[in-house]
Amino acid sequence: MNYVRGFAPWLCYASLSAFDWRLGMCTAATAAVLLLLGAVRRQGADLLSAATCAFFVVMAVIAVAAPNSGLHTWTCVLANAVLAVTALASLAVRRPFTLSIARSRVPEEFWNAPGFIRVNMVLTGVWTAAFAAAAAACAVIVHYDHAATLPLITAQVLGFVIPFVFSGRYAGRAQAKAAAHAAGHTTA
Repeated sequence: MNYVRGFAPWLCYASLSAFDWRLGMCTAATAAVLLLLGAVRRQGADLLSAATCAFFVVMAVIAVAAPNSGLHTWTCVLANAVLAVTALASLAVRRPFTLSIARSRVPEEFWNAPGFIRVNMVLTGVWTAAFAAAAAACAVIVHYDHAATLPLITAQVLGFVIPFVFSGRYAGRAQAKAAAHAAGHTTA
């Protein structure tokens, strides 16, 4: 559920921009600001929340100020590229963006464990690759036919669903392996 909440602005943008890009951007910006404020109140903002908020606030201003801008045609590319760069940056500083989500589901004593960090590095790597692939796919689609709505939606949905499903399965296997390892140490 935390994945969905964290991506709420992106989901707002994806679902509402098909009707009107200004509506999608303004709704996404509102959701991003609210999520960022909530994160700051709870424990501090993470890189993904801050980047998401910055992206949608800037894009909402552009959408309202220049609604006929050709930029809206390339928004799907920009959105996925921002996510890819943000995820890559979180890997570069060794604070994978999935950590904030994972920490809400794992006891605090494991938060700095090398295995926990490694799992989140892998998960964030998968998300980074998916975002980059979605950005590239959207760029190709927009370049050849900017009105090709179904292929654009498909590329963006796959760029979210594939890493989402992988994350659940991979994290589940990692937790089961850690539990089995812990059980083996308690019986020895």
